[in-house]
Amino acid sequence: MINKTKSAFTLAEVLITLVIIGVVAALTIPSAINRLQREELRSQFKKAISVASQAVQKMKVDYGNIIFDTGNDSGLDFRNKFIKYFSVVCKDNCLDNSKYKNHANKNNDSEMLLHLQNCFTVQDGMIFCFYKGMVTGSMYIDVDINGDKNPNRWGYDVFTFYVSNENQALTPSSDGVPYFAFVCNSTAANFNGPSCSVKAVSDPNYFKNLP
Repeated sequence: MINKTKSAFTLAEVLITLVIIGVVAALTIPSAINRLQREELRSQFKKAISVASQAVQKMKVDYGNIIFDTGNDSGLDFRNKFIKYFSVVCKDNCLDNSKYKNHANKNNDSEMLLHLQNCFTVQDGMIFCFYKGMVTGSMYIDVDINGDKNPNRWGYDVFTFYVSNENQALTPSSDGVPYFAFVCNSTAANFNGPSCSVKAVSDPNYFKNLP
């Protein structure tokens, strides 16, 4: 009679295999999650541009060439015109701007605190805020594209656009436009973030390359 022996993995071999799998997962899963989050932000950014642009176009139909009074309309006045084109779940005290950071991940950016006021929240969670520039008279529209979710950071999930009676269109802010001090970089303490919107529009890899 021939004896047949069965081969099997030893406990040590199984444990080594599990350790290897764990190490590989630890290295790859965070990267995969990060890519998915960045892609979700890109999709939400495109949606924000679409719905905000449509609202501006409806304002042109309703109010003609003067969509806001540059001399008298405040950010709140503009918000009260803009809000009627949305299904709103919150229109007062909808955002705590102390939770937000600028593009360099710094709190208390003085410009950001100004921009994130006169806000309302729509059904999908997106938050719109309004502020009239003291220098340019342009009306800024800041959008938190994923609502109350993190990172609550300018240039990541918060983006700045502006409208004026001259351009009558939703326009992404860029370096020096419409206000000379606006930047989008990793170091500036203040005014750091509004210019990220034009980069996000023009660079297809913007979200993919966020730090």
